[in-house]
Amino acid sequence: MKQPTPFGICKASLSRWVFLTAGWIIVQSQETTVAPPIEPQEVTSPEPSISEGPEALPAAIVIEPMSADTLHLANGDVLSGRLEQYDYPGDTSWNRSDIQQAFAFDSQAVHQIRLGDRAKTTPKLSPSMTLQLSNGDQLSGIMESLDDTVLKLNTSFGGTLDLPADQVQWAVFHRQDQSYLYEGPSGLDGWTVGEVNTAQLDGGQWAYRNGSFYATKAASIARMVGMPDHMQLEFDLEWKGSLNIAVALYTDYLQPVSLAEKDSEPDFGGFYSLQLTSYAVNVLMVKQKEPLQYLGMTQTPVFRQGTKAHVDVRTNKADQSISLLVNGKLIKRWVDQGGFAGQGKGIRLVHQGQGSVRFSNLKIQGWDGRFESPPSNRVQSPNDLMTLRNGDKLVGRVGSATAEEITFMIGETPTQTPHNQIEKIEWGSVTDTLRPLRGGEARAHLLGGDHLTIQLRRIEGEHMHSSSPLYGDTTLQISHFERLDFVDAPTTTANGKQGAQP
Repeated sequence: MKQPTPFGICKASLSRWVFLTAGWIIVQSQETTVAPPIEPQEVTSPEPSISEGPEALPAAIVIEPMSADTLHLANGDVLSGRLEQYDYPGDTSWNRSDIQQAFAFDSQAVHQIRLGDRAKTTPKLSPSMTLQLSNGDQLSGIMESLDDTVLKLNTSFGGTLDLPADQVQWAVFHRQDQSYLYEGPSGLDGWTVGEVNTAQLDGGQWAYRNGSFYATKAASIARMVGMPDHMQLEFDLEWKGSLNIAVALYTDYLQPVSLAEKDSEPDFGGFYSLQLTSYAVNVLMVKQKEPLQYLGMTQTPVFRQGTKAHVDVRTNKADQSISLLVNGKLIKRWVDQGGFAGQGKGIRLVHQGQGSVRFSNLKIQGWDGRFESPPSNRVQSPNDLMTLRNGDKLVGRVGSATAEEITFMIGETPTQTPHNQIEKIEWGSVTDTLRPLRGGEARAHLLGGDHLTIQLRRIEGEHMHSSSPLYGDTTLQISHFERLDFVDAPTTTANGKQGAQP
């Protein structure tokens, strides 16, 4: 018989400790019975409140007035105000309402500029596809044409861009008949801000800025969105400190619920509480006058190893299931053996007060019941792979394309396939060209999550003038961008490895 090693005993004991601690501690807060356990011998400082100033929060979680920009300098200084002009080489001109003359900073000392809301100057396109290029850039738009050398992509932020065809790694095609039940947030209108009023938590509110909700204290916000029986719900999370939020699914009640005292709460219908913490994920079935039903907790390192994630929730009332994908990977599928309990059409987001959280890019739509595999970089394969919406896969070579269809070569035989029948295309033999940013280069992040790398020459008014070996000389609309990074920030990837910020 194999004897357990001391390391194995310690590892198993720690695993049991995490689960027992999470299941035993009942926090008198809203929407949760689980508190993230504290790792042994780890000491953390209290999370700063928003009143302590924007420098107390990470760049991604700084909350300023919606119209304000935020400047982050190499020495750690953080200033709110308004970007007047940027030149490289040259100076960055920065203005504030409480000064008479704008500041001028050497542009080489600028590490990041977070852009406040600006009036949109161009209509927003409904993109037909999202591309990833060899340098890691990701951008969406409408394909106008494709030949052996150039892919023409019409974008909302820069007009038609001519992309080198041999630098495209993959393309995901969006359904043209796809309609979102909700896409946002775009403000607080239509949302119900709930009051977290327990003695154990310092309550606050979600704040809105530039397409995102932010919270630094315990807070609740909810909305009726008309959730269908088969649903896909996606959003992006970014956090500092411990992650501990709860997402109520299919709720008919827009105020936060104290699960420890749920039977004394005002009447509400059954709902599911999806709990995401730094150590584990869990789903609870919540009904008044009935015991809480734990559908199953599972440990996951993804929220402990990083500070941002893309969350994708799939529900199917017919088979009573709720599935969670994080960064494109299926984490767990829960099945309620007692029958689907969700009685409402709303969503409620509750931050438990640990750390700072940013919530953005919420999209809710109907779901066809299929789990798509994420696109990959097929460096080792000389062939391209086209996956159709019916599940068929074609191996061959991408030929030409128009705005309506793709010509795909299988051997010497061409096939024409309409865009709306294609799920994705993965090109073979396209190697990564990832590298750190150089002087004057910026990682420009668009509202909605796309990003591109440019040599930024000047920002003046509503335009960014830039150049790139991939895009050439371009003039971009600043109103479509969320932030500009001039230095790669270390981050943790989904597989736990350290890398440059995407």
